[in-house]
Amino acid sequence: MPARLAPNQSRGYLIGIGTAIRSEAASGIYRRLLAMLGRRPMIAIIAAMSTDDVGSDDLDTILLAQGAGQVQRITLGNRSDSEKPAVLAAIERAELTLLCADQPLRLSTLLGGTPLARLLRKRNADGMAVAGVAAGAAILAEHMLAGGAQGPTPRMGSVTLAPGLGLSNRLVIDQGGASADRLGRLLGALALNPFALGVGIDPDTAAFIGPDNVMEVVGHGGITVIDPADVGHSNVADADSSAPISITNLRVHVLVHGSRYDLDFRRPL
Repeated sequence: MPARLAPNQSRGYLIGIGTAIRSEAASGIYRRLLAMLGRRPMIAIIAAMSTDDVGSDDLDTILLAQGAGQVQRITLGNRSDSEKPAVLAAIERAELTLLCADQPLRLSTLLGGTPLARLLRKRNADGMAVAGVAAGAAILAEHMLAGGAQGPTPRMGSVTLAPGLGLSNRLVIDQGGASADRLGRLLGALALNPFALGVGIDPDTAAFIGPDNVMEVVGHGGITVIDPADVGHSNVADADSSAPISITNLRVHVLVHGSRYDLDFRRPL
């Protein structure tokens, strides 16, 4: 669950950033992000120890080129790293924290239930922006889409959900976006959690969610929003293992650069 807000306090931005394919697209997203933060902000990057961390290698250079005052990288090799005073002090000073991972579970298993996770929720409630890059975007949500089978049709047993960081309890985020080989797992996650909004983020695209819970699309691709608020019949309770899932009466929106969506009232603006 997100941390409680203090009186007269605004929560910080949440930003889900899809996989970077074109460097100019990534630069545009980070340019917008740093312009929102103000002059020469201090940025912390949290990454799991892996040789395949997506998008983390060039982040320092991009952020400094776009106007960051300081970039501090925190690499987590084990859970005890999330308790180190120097790590916690870096997050206390940061105006933006970026979460990077090659797969959601690699980072969530190092963060979950640690002092660092609690501090990230507290600092976001105090106004610090938190962004998830590539697979790190899924970690932002309380119900994290950790993986799933390819294909446009959802199937029983094909979706893996796990506890995320809990900065939002109203979303399920898939950085795979609207591509046909990943749409099924987002639909399957919503069949299991019909209270949440499904948000699929395309490559080279970002979802900027403000303190007012309005999401703005930035980038070269699109964001798919699937709203199950009026969901009809679903066979989830009766379907056999690996059987296709039936789910009806969903609202689907595809939003592109400049589009805005109200997460509270579940409507495009």
